[in-house]
Amino acid sequence: MKRLQRFCEERSLPLTSEALERFIAYRDLLLRFNEAMNLIGPLSADEVEVELLLDSLVPAAARQPRGPILDVGTGAGLPGIPLKLLYPDLPITLVEPRQKRSTFLKICAHRLELQDTTITRARIEDLPPEPFDFVISKAFQPPLNWLHTASAWIADDGAVLVMARQADQPALLEKASTLDLHLLATASPDTSSTPDTRTTFAFTPGPTRSVTSRRRGLGPPEPSGEARLCQPRGLCPVGRRGRSRHP
Repeated sequence: MKRLQRFCEERSLPLTSEALERFIAYRDLLLRFNEAMNLIGPLSADEVEVELLLDSLVPAAARQPRGPILDVGTGAGLPGIPLKLLYPDLPITLVEPRQKRSTFLKICAHRLELQDTTITRARIEDLPPEPFDFVISKAFQPPLNWLHTASAWIADDGAVLVMARQADQPALLEKASTLDLHLLATASPDTSSTPDTRTTFAFTPGPTRSVTSRRRGLGPPEPSGEARLCQPRGLCPVGRRGRSRHP
């Protein structure tokens, strides 16, 4: 995990020795369950570290979370679980409609002893918006659609994180202006700068953007969820040691 450690040191991210041990445990869970559940494709341990774990921490280099985190379409827990490992005291909600992946998330929450972790097996379109400090998705929707969807879920002082490419910036800025969102910062896994460089954009609400106006029917222009809500309220809060408590 030397590259992940170096990335955190260079960007002053709070990686502790305990968190590092849990990153290794999470990597091993991904590799162990991948063959049966087809979670991440044929990746080596080194590739998991760089392409999945380190990549999941780039958003924190753009804007560190300060309150509740929302990860939509989290799949195998990316980027949500790495962010939770880095910020264990912050509550997190992982939204994932697929049963196998939701089961894997529960396994991770238990094995990694994640506290204040809610696993929601549902489509985001079926859930009522709530305010979160840090709203993110790795690949739930194309970047412009995701910016629109996420704008309904951010607190007044929160941020939407968009994981895209450097070349997407002009279109994202144009879309953000229609939603009264402002670009706060960007971050990349390394110092390279090309149109295809993987880049995370952090957007924050403008001063005139009210909670009422941004939640008045906002949602994805093209719904892309894959599964139906399978629980009445779609919630599966996880307790102090990852045990499920159904509402």
